[in-house]
Amino acid sequence: MTGTEKRPRSDEASVRDLMDATALDSTSTATIFPLRFLGASLLIAWLCCTHIVEIFPVTGAHDLDARNVSDLFMRIGDISTFVVLAVMAPRIGSLAHHRPALWVLSGIASAGTAICGFVLIPGAGDTAALALGSVVTAVGGAVLFCVWAQIYSRMGATQTVVYGAASCIAAMLVSLGIVSMRQPVALALTSALPLLCAACALASQKLVAPEAPWKSDVRFPVPWKLIALMIIAAFMSGLCGLLLSSQTGGAIHRVLATGLAGMALLGMAFILRERFDARLLAQVSLPLALVALVSMPFAGSEFGELVSIAAKLAYVWFTLFVLLLLANIARRFDVPALRMFAIVRACSEAAILAGVIAKRSIWEFGLHYDQAFLFACMAAGAVAIVACLVIWVSEKTVNDDWGASGISVTTGARVEGDRERYLARCAAVAERFGLTAREAEILQLIGEGRSRTEIRQMLFLSENTVKTHVRHVYQKLGIHSKSEALQLIEAES
Repeated sequence: MTGTEKRPRSDEASVRDLMDATALDSTSTATIFPLRFLGASLLIAWLCCTHIVEIFPVTGAHDLDARNVSDLFMRIGDISTFVVLAVMAPRIGSLAHHRPALWVLSGIASAGTAICGFVLIPGAGDTAALALGSVVTAVGGAVLFCVWAQIYSRMGATQTVVYGAASCIAAMLVSLGIVSMRQPVALALTSALPLLCAACALASQKLVAPEAPWKSDVRFPVPWKLIALMIIAAFMSGLCGLLLSSQTGGAIHRVLATGLAGMALLGMAFILRERFDARLLAQVSLPLALVALVSMPFAGSEFGELVSIAAKLAYVWFTLFVLLLLANIARRFDVPALRMFAIVRACSEAAILAGVIAKRSIWEFGLHYDQAFLFACMAAGAVAIVACLVIWVSEKTVNDDWGASGISVTTGARVEGDRERYLARCAAVAERFGLTAREAEILQLIGEGRSRTEIRQMLFLSENTVKTHVRHVYQKLGIHSKSEALQLIEAES
């Protein structure tokens, strides 16, 4: 049997349950724009700082070989952890509910950063101890990434964009601030970031709706097309520092690219309020990557940094697009976030590792000075970008869930959840009464029982703007209360 399977529940019960599930904690109105949601910036800053040799290790570039060993095994630890989380996702559920484990793993990440940076890398005597320490340190970072992925997947769409962009900007500021400090203060502050990040994550988890429990009678396919796109982009990112005159500058480029991407995304979110589309990030990143590739054979070491920055910026923009898309899929189609994010992240980290290994091999053999080789790299990169475009175009025939929606184990039909059905009803009402995109968003939140303060918080609007939008919605629908709005939504087939 094919098609879409709907759960045998009354429309009123579905919407009422959805209202209960999306109701925020009563403390959510205490702070209009909770800064704790920016805790993800501390994780991003930690990931950046542990790749900057001026910070990690404490001795700087003097122990570059040992530093490369640590980097290799931290990536292996990342990949291994994401694989375990993907396999165990049905049993784990929400990571934020495992508070003791989260504190322990974050503490180990902090302690491991300090031990590797202060002792193991500068000592460079025991490679086995350094490898083990690096793997263990990476586990906490991978878990924190998935915690924030689950949190952002339960936010509203506008909140996800704004807090995600602001976190990128804050991560750049934190990273540059730490870089400007002297040792050992810089490394000590970097070591504290995972624990601070965990504290923000646990505080933020209280302000978002809980994730729906994993359903044993539903299987969730892997969005393989998105994964293919991420693998291509990640491998090119790992390879993009090929023309740098030193092996230590690429991490700073990633810091700058992260901040610039956040600024661009935040600007688009506020300037294009009514017309914002996250796909703009992908549409910009692909041409930018192409420019970086075409420049490779002609740039030389003099302009290698510009090529590296352009390539990093393209990768960060594309990564932001994919993460926003995954969060929207999880939110709209009730797809468990942990497994989906863990799989995508494991694949992208493996591709970055492959790119870094390839880059170091090219350096070792001196091929980055060979003009013919650089032209071959340019041609291969152009082919990869064309492959990305082909995958993108082919997705027009697939649902906007990228094939990740639940499938019934017994019937093989696509399962339509309460959230998806509710949003479809809201869209139908908005179309029937001629609501604008912003008014349709307001209607959705009104139907969920949100207060004006909560709507202001979720859409980053002023109090007067919210009042005006609510008044226009009521006028167009011919209603006077939230209950009437809910009845109108429930009555929509």
